[in-house]
Amino acid sequence: MRRRSHRDRDVLRTRARQQEVVAELGQQALAPGDLDELLGTAADRARSVLEADFASILELTGDGRGMLVRAGAGFPDGVLDGVLPAHPSELPGFTLAAGEPVAVEDFAGEDRFKRTSLQRDLGVVGALAAPIGSSGSPFGTIAVHCRAPRRFSEDDMAFLSALGNVVGLAVDRERGDDRVRDSEARFRELADTTPALMWMTDPDGHLTFVNEGWLRHTGYTLLEEIGDTFGMSAHPDDRSDLVARWQEAIARREEFRFEYRLRDAARGDWRWVLEIGVPRFADGEFVGYVGTATDIHERRMVEEALRESEAGFRDLADCAPVMIWTTDVKGHVTFVNEGWMRFTGTSLEEELGDSSALGVHPDDVGGMIAAWDQALSERSSFEYEYRLRAEDGEYRWIADHGVPRYEHGVFAGFVGTAVDIHERKLMEGRLRAVYEREHTIAETLQRSLLPERLPHLESMELAARYLPAGHGSAIGGDWYDVLERQDGRVALVVGDVVGHGLRAAATMGQLRNAFRAYGLVEGSPAEVMARINRLVLSGVEDAMATVLYVVLDRETGELAFTAAGHPPPLVVSPDGARFLEGGRSVPIGATDPAVFRESRELLPPGAALLLYTDGLVERRDVPIESRLDELAAAAARAGGDLDALCDGVLAGVLGDAEPVDDVALLAVRPVPTAADRLEMTLRAEPESLAILRRRLARFLHAAGASELEQYEITLTVCEAAGNAIEHAYGPGDATFDVSVACEEDGLWAEVRDRGRWRERRGAHRGRGLKIMEGLLDEMDVSAESTGTVITMRRRLSAVRVS
Repeated sequence: MRRRSHRDRDVLRTRARQQEVVAELGQQALAPGDLDELLGTAADRARSVLEADFASILELTGDGRGMLVRAGAGFPDGVLDGVLPAHPSELPGFTLAAGEPVAVEDFAGEDRFKRTSLQRDLGVVGALAAPIGSSGSPFGTIAVHCRAPRRFSEDDMAFLSALGNVVGLAVDRERGDDRVRDSEARFRELADTTPALMWMTDPDGHLTFVNEGWLRHTGYTLLEEIGDTFGMSAHPDDRSDLVARWQEAIARREEFRFEYRLRDAARGDWRWVLEIGVPRFADGEFVGYVGTATDIHERRMVEEALRESEAGFRDLADCAPVMIWTTDVKGHVTFVNEGWMRFTGTSLEEELGDSSALGVHPDDVGGMIAAWDQALSERSSFEYEYRLRAEDGEYRWIADHGVPRYEHGVFAGFVGTAVDIHERKLMEGRLRAVYEREHTIAETLQRSLLPERLPHLESMELAARYLPAGHGSAIGGDWYDVLERQDGRVALVVGDVVGHGLRAAATMGQLRNAFRAYGLVEGSPAEVMARINRLVLSGVEDAMATVLYVVLDRETGELAFTAAGHPPPLVVSPDGARFLEGGRSVPIGATDPAVFRESRELLPPGAALLLYTDGLVERRDVPIESRLDELAAAAARAGGDLDALCDGVLAGVLGDAEPVDDVALLAVRPVPTAADRLEMTLRAEPESLAILRRRLARFLHAAGASELEQYEITLTVCEAAGNAIEHAYGPGDATFDVSVACEEDGLWAEVRDRGRWRERRGAHRGRGLKIMEGLLDEMDVSAESTGTVITMRRRLSAVRVS
């Protein structure tokens, strides 16, 4: 009994310790801090509390195929930042797929999965792993590993799962909305703090960004550098060759590399730089270049001095701030300077001879040797970036550059220099990661500002499409929207904010909300445009947008529209497709005051109206008139329902190519009112009576009712609807149903609400029911558990009784 009591107390102490650690880590997760520090603490606590040999936190990579060793405890050097497979045949991938803790007492008896390569190398026998994050948004796994068999308890699994949940909450917080607001600022801050001279371009090669280091070096302002200015700061003697090499590289979408003299404003002279640009791709689409310029002035001076004076070569080379080497005609090393030996920690004897691969990172040897053999065989320049083992045993990135040398016109070998570019390479990797992250955030923001789904409107068919362009983080400001007005008409809008990026997306969201607000209170499209134009021009920041705003009467097919700098709407009918050319005005935000013209057209029965943004039709190499003709032809061929129309238009105009700009497409078609039956669901508010009168008028006219009959029937049905609005509901949203149908000798109508009628207020209330009884042949008021139903019948003089 004493032994069992001790065991119970041990279990309670262990459980209390586990709860204490979970609470401690939870407090750290709630406080502002670094995620990597939290991950390290979680791994350390998991290993300590569960008395394991190792603990790890793995993060699922972006492509979902690997798992990065993000944090760990007890591992030897070199394990962190390694990548393991995410396949379910191994413990991490199996745990993610299972979505719950997975325990292994001994891998020797495990047939569900196998050990990872890291577990095999470390001699792991038993393990416990738990997922981090939800199944819809997994982050990775947290696990402990033991070198001896180990049976984990339910408390152990619950403890590790709780640590995983705390880490998941911290990850979700870091991935929150603040990244949308801060990503662009962080990117620029990171670029501006790098010692390298940085720049970025768009797909056309126009500069879109240079960092503060570049501006300090050249003395120009950001506005002077941005645009079609590549090579502006280069020495006049180097500029033409620089631009030619740049145009060749961008045409081939290949890495750009060139040495030239760059203006140094602080020194008042020109310094040699090595400029390297790397093409950027987003979702397979080329979106421009990111590049750096490295000061190589001393290296160039050294190389020129070497050509001029072989006698002083070795002394000069040993004093140079770069690593220098020479070879013979076979490519064997004949000399390395003191800088090279200080970097590598080797001796001159070790470096001489066939030692080109000495100290090169195993992953880089193959590519470096291939480039060197090609340069040697072709007697051409050798340029390669690779990792070289430094004196402290760590590998560092260097840029190696060699040129053939000749003595009396005869090839004598190579002379070259190497520059430590480790910090620059690390910075480029971080910048690419920030760029990709910003692209994801920006696209998420843009889609969140578009309507999740089109509204369901009675007597209306609606369809829409949105295609983002392959421009990376340079998102656009295209949008579409549909709004049902209180008078029963439908407001339609498509627009495109001028420019790209987060600012364009944010402006798009503001304009969409503005059109919804003004569209509810103002019936004239021109007046809505004028109000929003004044709103935009009253802001602090400049903004401009092209907008097509249409108000459609679905009963009559009448259109009222204004096109503020926007392509014209397209009417698609069985007879073909034609553009509505009226209502043309200046874009929103272009000028104040501005005159916005309004045009009216009648949409033929059965016809559809197509609204779109210019990304569908604009191409730099094709006139806009030709593209509009292609659009009209594609729409005329499409036919079918509106979804088929949208898909046919996109396929006919864009084909298989991705759009070069965002495309928003909205298609609408009024549906004719049935001649024998009318059914409506309306909001329980007085404004709905106007909609009801209009729909009844059309239906009764089609049924052959006389003007007097139309008036009296409309009066009685609207009186019943008014009673449902006034008596059956209090404050808040509610609806009521109206059904009207033709019978053999007249008309049947029903008004059904879902409320509970209040007692009559005042002695003079309730006269409406008496009026209705006097105008109808039959009327019945039935109180049901779900509401009140008023049923009415009225003979029509135009209907013959059989």
